[in-house]
Amino acid sequence: MRRSGSLRLGFLALVMATAVVASLAAVMVVQDREDDAAADLARARTLLETPFERAPELVDLPAAEAQAALQSAVEKGAEPGALAHDIEALLHLGRGDLIFAEGSMSAARAIDGWTPHRHVLASVIAREASRIDLANAHVDAALALDPDDARALLQKADLALDRRDGRAADNALRRLIEQASRIAALHDRRALALELLERWDDAEREARSATELQPDLHTAWINLGRVLRHQGRTDEAATAFRTALRHAPANADAILGVGLCALDQEDFDVARGRFERVRELAPHETLALIGLGDVARATGDDEGAVASYREAVRENPLDAATWVKLGNALFADEPAQAVRAFEEAVGLEPALAAAHNGLGAARMRLGDVDEAMAALGRAAELDPEDPHPVMNLALLHEQRGDTRAARESWQAALERDPNAAFARQRLARL
Repeated sequence: MRRSGSLRLGFLALVMATAVVASLAAVMVVQDREDDAAADLARARTLLETPFERAPELVDLPAAEAQAALQSAVEKGAEPGALAHDIEALLHLGRGDLIFAEGSMSAARAIDGWTPHRHVLASVIAREASRIDLANAHVDAALALDPDDARALLQKADLALDRRDGRAADNALRRLIEQASRIAALHDRRALALELLERWDDAEREARSATELQPDLHTAWINLGRVLRHQGRTDEAATAFRTALRHAPANADAILGVGLCALDQEDFDVARGRFERVRELAPHETLALIGLGDVARATGDDEGAVASYREAVRENPLDAATWVKLGNALFADEPAQAVRAFEEAVGLEPALAAAHNGLGAARMRLGDVDEAMAALGRAAELDPEDPHPVMNLALLHEQRGDTRAARESWQAALERDPNAAFARQRLARL
């Protein structure tokens, strides 16, 4: 009996020990599961906080990986909180679903408020939706929370480039390049900003830096080509545009650049073919229409030039320079319509000397002497180096029989351009 009791006590002790071990094992399993959940949650956060150098723009963030890590954490019992909505917002943004992205961002904000990241996201969404005032307000709010937030500075630069504010864009980009000098896209954008500021040598340097850091970045080659073309280095510009095409064969801007260089080189067949290809890829690209108009004028097709320029101003009625081109094409055969085109240009850009000069010449052709005199005088004031308004004034004085005034105007034209042979010949005849 005593032995049997001992056996029962031993058995009970074994059962209790087994239960303790089982309980400890269960606790350990739960602890391991919680640790794994915490690790997955931390990974999701880390992915969403990928450094700027590796993911400059919000769409570059590995949102899909972050979502997978978060889902694993949730399955192990973690509470996702606002992080789930932040990740969803980025995924929606990457798909272009702006309304859903805004909704997810708002849900995250409702949990724990605004952060620089959410303000930048809200700014990006607003910019994509053409709500520019709201986009600017959000990026300013992001920088108020963190003046050094890199993605906020990038967004500020992009908004400045949109409104062609080279100085504001350059200020933001210089700060970014100080933080991340090896990102080609920053140098590429700064080249655009410096181009707007007409700092051509600096723009060339930045564009070349971008191509060196990332040789397949076609936008940098396009920007370099545009700067080189402005400097009159047409062959080098054409090479840059063709390099862009090697990396992006269907890029309309690169094709346009090749066409413009061909136009500069008077290779009109190549230019026409390139501009027509741009029209296929980007039907609303007005520069291709203007290029086709320029080719038509250069090859004596005035009717084709007028048609192309008219289509260009229909696409973009706010570009004064295109109205001037239309007025010039209409001048010979339709001076009254030319007057209307030049008046449109003056209304859009009152300080554009070429528009006043064209208006004065067209008025002169119609016999509107006083109006012509006023317009040509204004053109001469606006551009003190251009001899053409002064030469037109000289011709107008000759028509009126005012030899003294004509002589003074021809002399003034020669002071502006001593090589103006036409002015020298007319002066010699007086």
